Amino acid sequence: MEQNPRPRSVLETLGEEIIRIVTPVSICMLAVVILVSILNGDSSSRGDLPITTMATIAYSESSSDSTWDKLKGALLNSLVFVAVVTVVTFLLVLLFYLRCTKFLKYYMGFSAFCLGFMGGEIALLLIQDFSFPVDCITFAILLFNFTVVGVLAVFMSKMAIFVTKLT
Repeated sequence: MEQNPRPRSVLETLGEEIIRIVTPVSICMLAVVILVSILNGDSSSRGDLPITTMATIAYSESSSDSTWDKLKGALLNSLVFVAVVTVVTFLLVLLFYLRCTKFLKYYMGFSAFCLGFMGGEIALLLIQDFSFPVDCITFAILLFNFTVVGVLAVFMSKMAIFVTKLT
C-alpha cells in the first residue's frame, strides 16, 4: 500500500521562505559589520574629511549639538531618506507601468556596473589596510573583469535562470 505524503502546512512553507530570505540578508549584514570594523579602525590615515551621504544629506551632527538637536537632525535625515526612496521607487514603478522595460534593464545593468566599481573601491581600501601587494594594472583588469562579466552574466544574456541565479 502506498501512502500519500502528508500535505505541508502553511507554517512549514512560510518558515522555508523566511529562512531563504533571512540567510542571505544575515550573511550580508555580517559582511558589512566586518568591513565597517576593519575599515573604521584607523581613520587617521585616510584623513578626517566630513563625508556627506544620503543618510546625512539634511543634517550632519557635531559634538557640540545638544541631544535634542541630534534627535531632530536624525528625524530630518530619516524623513529625507524615506522621501527620496519613495520618489525613486515611484519613478521605477511608473517606468515599469509605461512599459519602459528595456530602459529599466539597461538602468539596472548600469547600476550593477557602478556597484561593481564601488566594491572595487572597498577592495582598494582593504588592500591598503592589509598592505597587500598588487599592482595597478592587475587590479584594474580584475576589477573590470568582475564588473563587466558580472553585469553581462546577470542582465544582458539569454542564459537559463539557474545560471544567472548563481552569480
